[in-house]
Amino acid sequence: MLRLGSNLFQMRSVRNDDILLSRLKLMVVMARAYLQEASLGKTSIRSVVRNAGHISHLLMNWNAHLSKLQINSQTKKNIDIDHIFYQRIKLLAIMVKSIAQGNPLGTRRRAALQNNIDYICEILPHLQPLHQTVLTVVK
Repeated sequence: MLRLGSNLFQMRSVRNDDILLSRLKLMVVMARAYLQEASLGKTSIRSVVRNAGHISHLLMNWNAHLSKLQINSQTKKNIDIDHIFYQRIKLLAIMVKSIAQGNPLGTRRRAALQNNIDYICEILPHLQPLHQTVLTVVK
């Protein structure tokens, strides 16, 4: 029987930066779904607001996250993780929370939301936690 799991020497507990990246990816998916006019139920709206609130709370100490995130060394792009990326994440959280609360979204705000999502999605695949877990096959 094969068992998939982390190598014992590479195991670690989940940290706030892991949660931040996961919640950020979820928020991007939710924002894209809204832009494609997917219907949002009460549960989805509640989770959007909670997720945005958690991201805002996690970003209170941005310097701690900045030191624990790095650009993937295999990437050839020259990408900087700086305060602009931080501000874009905060802006996305505010915009998504506003949308979930029922505020109207005109064409300019829709374009700004799309621009913000594109900027974050350009950097997000190149980010990785400083200590990334590698899965191994255990026989």
